[in-house]
Amino acid sequence: MISSLPVLPVIFPMITAAMILLFSEVKTRRLIASASSVVQVAITVMMMLAIQTHQILIMPMGGWAAPFGIMLTVDSLSAIMVLLTSIVSVAVIHYSITEKTEKQEHPLRLPLIFFCIAGITLSFVTGDLFNLFVAFEIMLIASYALLTLEIDRKEISHAYPYLAINIIGSALFLCAAGLTYSLFGSLNFADIAISSTLIMTDPRIVVIAVLFTLVFGMKAGFFPLYYWLPNSYPKLPAPVGALFAALLTKVGIYALLRIFGTMLPHQLWGVYSIILLLAIPTMILGAVGALERQSIREILSFNLISHIGIMMVAIGLFTQESIAALIYYIIHHVLVIASLFLLAGLIEARAGSGDLKKLGNIWKQSPILSFLFLIQALSLAGIPPLSGFWGKWMLISEALGIGAGVFVAIIVITSVLSLWSLLRIITTGFWTSSATTTTDSSNHIISKDMVAITLSLVLLSLLIGLSPNSVIKTARRTSQSLFNQFEYTKKVMEYRSIRTPHYHTPKIIESPIQISPEPIEIQEIEEHQG
Repeated sequence: MISSLPVLPVIFPMITAAMILLFSEVKTRRLIASASSVVQVAITVMMMLAIQTHQILIMPMGGWAAPFGIMLTVDSLSAIMVLLTSIVSVAVIHYSITEKTEKQEHPLRLPLIFFCIAGITLSFVTGDLFNLFVAFEIMLIASYALLTLEIDRKEISHAYPYLAINIIGSALFLCAAGLTYSLFGSLNFADIAISSTLIMTDPRIVVIAVLFTLVFGMKAGFFPLYYWLPNSYPKLPAPVGALFAALLTKVGIYALLRIFGTMLPHQLWGVYSIILLLAIPTMILGAVGALERQSIREILSFNLISHIGIMMVAIGLFTQESIAALIYYIIHHVLVIASLFLLAGLIEARAGSGDLKKLGNIWKQSPILSFLFLIQALSLAGIPPLSGFWGKWMLISEALGIGAGVFVAIIVITSVLSLWSLLRIITTGFWTSSATTTTDSSNHIISKDMVAITLSLVLLSLLIGLSPNSVIKTARRTSQSLFNQFEYTKKVMEYRSIRTPHYHTPKIIESPIQISPEPIEIQEIEEHQG
């Protein structure tokens, strides 16, 4: 069972999506979706427990060992991301089920959500670049359909930038993967890691690193290619927007961690400097953009961009502690931003609008929703002792320790601006009256189940904030394992399966920091195999 765990979170959503499409009865479709999402959480919890004992779970597809076959590889970082995906997915799916009546539900929304989840999960468990590209395409094709599925015809133009930027990103991804294969003769992360330590001075490695930064930066929302995000995410239905905001951008961040932490040498300081420089306008423009918007979900979308910039600072510093801070911050941000998008959907359903100019008296109409939104807004801004504070504190402490005080100042400034924009929602939409918002909201009834689902995410993020030690320890342990390239490559390349070619003996280097100024010669490989 343990040997099959890496593939289950990928194949299970695909089977679920296919099963939903086979049934026309809405109750049956909903029952399948609900049960599947719960089982998915159970599978990922089992995976997290297995990681505690085995450190790395490896499943060779088709029985072929690395680097010849597809290796699904789950380490601590992958397991955390898959667990977060399952938690958000179960909330999003149950919210989506209870959001509409059986007659109102679009028959393609649930299967497309499951296909998107399958692509996201495959991105986290794959051990090679080819299947990372496949995972991205599964995820993106599903996201294209979800983006245009229920949008008004008048607003369909907002989908074009999202579509265009991701098509360009996919083309650049192929170019980067092709260059990687031409240099290393492999697309397997572990195999490339071994070869890259022997040719660290080759300038083509820097070119590859820059290309991947551009590709995954597009997916995550780096400056200057972030404009598609605040124009598209607010147009989505609330549960779909929560899924996109919480997970799709994090796939880009995760991919960068995998490329820089596992695949390429760690001494790419020039590339890290580029990421740090791009982080500054990403943080500032995201925070300023949030101040200018008048819609709740538009404000949240710009805040999402600003917080992506903070994650970029953690990657750019690239120390064990900064990456630990990033991992903690990802855990916090996934839960908080998902809950805020769901709360925004509840408020819009309750008041009939998400425009601050049309909102008012929400605190009197829905004190529970208002209180939950306030708690999560303060957490997103990083107010102690909520979950958003600890990740920022870890990152700020590390930045001060290595003399990067300028980024500390920008993080603090953008956090203040973020808090200001979020408090505008509270003061303008919740505490003041509006001529266009009536106090009689009997026509806008929201399901108690939707509130309960959102409350569960809020409580989970509160638990992480009020009791952060275990999560911080997990983040630091995960960061340490990510920096240990040698252990990862050794376990993957020494893994034996029934179809390991007899002529191939994987070469495991003694140390991950051996440097050779020249590429590996074919003669040396033949002598080694001989």
